[in-house]
Amino acid sequence: MEHGGATCNIRAREAVIIATGGSTGNVNFRRMFDPRLTEEYCGLAGMPWSDQDASGEIAAMAIGASLWGFYNQVGEVGFNITKPGAIGCQYGYQNLRWMPGSAVFDRARATGLRVGDWQDVITVNMLGRRFYDETAPGFTTNNYNSINPYEPGSYLNAKNVTFSPNNWLNAAMAGIGDGHNGGGPIWAIFDADAVRRENWVTAPPWVDREAGFFFSADSIAGLAREIVMKYQRVPMPPENLEQTVARYNSFVDSGADADFGKPRPAHKIVTPPFHAAWATPVPHDTRAGLRINAHCQVIDMNGQVIPGLYCGGESAGGFSQHGLARAACQGYIAGHHAVRG
Repeated sequence: MEHGGATCNIRAREAVIIATGGSTGNVNFRRMFDPRLTEEYCGLAGMPWSDQDASGEIAAMAIGASLWGFYNQVGEVGFNITKPGAIGCQYGYQNLRWMPGSAVFDRARATGLRVGDWQDVITVNMLGRRFYDETAPGFTTNNYNSINPYEPGSYLNAKNVTFSPNNWLNAAMAGIGDGHNGGGPIWAIFDADAVRRENWVTAPPWVDREAGFFFSADSIAGLAREIVMKYQRVPMPPENLEQTVARYNSFVDSGADADFGKPRPAHKIVTPPFHAAWATPVPHDTRAGLRINAHCQVIDMNGQVIPGLYCGGESAGGFSQHGLARAACQGYIAGHHAVRG
């Protein structure tokens, strides 16, 4: 196999078990499931420690392996992609933060700012326009008690769904209407008063200025002009951001968000310096992958077992689960079957 520019020869006597951790770090691979997931979704959970590069899946596909579980990757039933838990850094996954002293902190570069109250920021797209209620969850999913009463196994459950959609993620990924699939960078905009309320430090190692994930300026127009980085494919029009902030400030005065229904906007953005922090959605779980059977044997496009080839963890498809428990269980099943035949 080829890895990192080097050829690695593997001699397997009994079996090969693919456990390469999934595919969400491979842009071309993940776009088979969701074309919106272009290059700007660069803050994959787990990186920069480990990259889910699809190498195991691609190697298996080269000898006829089938993929499985595509819906698991796009269905709003789990954290396949998340609203950022930290802003102003590249790696903002909500359940993981890189701290100074980590062995890979030189690659992570910043810890990010935890948002205690999304009332303290507005989120805007590349054009400097708001797109959704900032306080809303990422999407509507199978949350506890969303079906009440719930009858296990009954197709009638759908009649009892309390549907109140939250679509911050889908709105963030909708793009700007310029013919590109990707939604582009999302920026959290806030002022010095928000920094004080949140008790943030807007300097390294908390934010990543050097790589272009955090910007500051003494005016709103100046802030828009400062936002220059490789994923911002169009300049942010300063007049757009000025209009957006002025309109939002008017909502604070009126007590109602006339655009997106944010519950009683609480704080104006008026006190310099002003800041723009990377707040782009974060890819996380891989739930689509290689088709396997109950013994974790890889299946080909004809539904037949590929002799001696096994797969476990996030490289395997068809499971609405992720993490160490899945990897350990499937690794045990695959190893046990490989040895016993």
